[in-house]
Amino acid sequence: MFKYGHEPSDEGHPTGGLSTHCVLVPGTPIFSIPDELTEEEACPSNCATATVSAAIRLIAQTHSMAGTTALITGAGMLGLTAAAQLSDSGVRQIVVADPHTGRLQYASLFGATHTVCATGEEEIRSIVLSLTDGRGADIALEFAGASNAVETCLASVRIGGCVLLAGSVFPTKEISVSPEQIVRRMLTVRGLHNYLPEDLDHALSFLRRVRCRFPFGELVSKTFSMDNAQQAFEYANVHQPVRVAVMP
Repeated sequence: MFKYGHEPSDEGHPTGGLSTHCVLVPGTPIFSIPDELTEEEACPSNCATATVSAAIRLIAQTHSMAGTTALITGAGMLGLTAAAQLSDSGVRQIVVADPHTGRLQYASLFGATHTVCATGEEEIRSIVLSLTDGRGADIALEFAGASNAVETCLASVRIGGCVLLAGSVFPTKEISVSPEQIVRRMLTVRGLHNYLPEDLDHALSFLRRVRCRFPFGELVSKTFSMDNAQQAFEYANVHQPVRVAVMP
């Protein structure tokens, strides 16, 4: 497997990421961007949107989504996209939890029915239980990349629920998991890292179909030229927006 923008090529040519050109590795799947999509809408498709499409695909293998309750931890690009895709899949209640009020303000625009400005397990779990008559969420998706978010997801789902972990892509504090609770509550726990070409295909179709329903383009708060790429990183580090753009 070769990941564009993550590793250099053996030949030293550009492989994506802050470059005006990219040399493709043989066998790379190619998809056309729908004419209806703007660059701001289309650019996240080959990362955030396709990753969420993969998450939905994995969950659907074991759990139905229509009429269910879902918890999402993390209201970044992945979490907001997940809220939109879950809403589009017929999920009835979508709870999005994040400690940043600035990001949470977008959640309702992307399908969230409830938002929680918190990271603590007890507060989030309490709200989920109150919305489900004490039953717990049917599905929980972790996109925060924090150990406490993983623990919250595991604690907040119902008996027989599904927990999808995708945010922990870097080393974090280890968590304590009770095997008895996994067994007695009959939980399904799935990890996701990378997506399939079919997920990118689904992502592009999804964005084209819902572009008038969910304002994905508005998540890009500021655009920088390629010459000012370093300023883009500095701006993102200070202001913590959902997305900034770097354009040639």
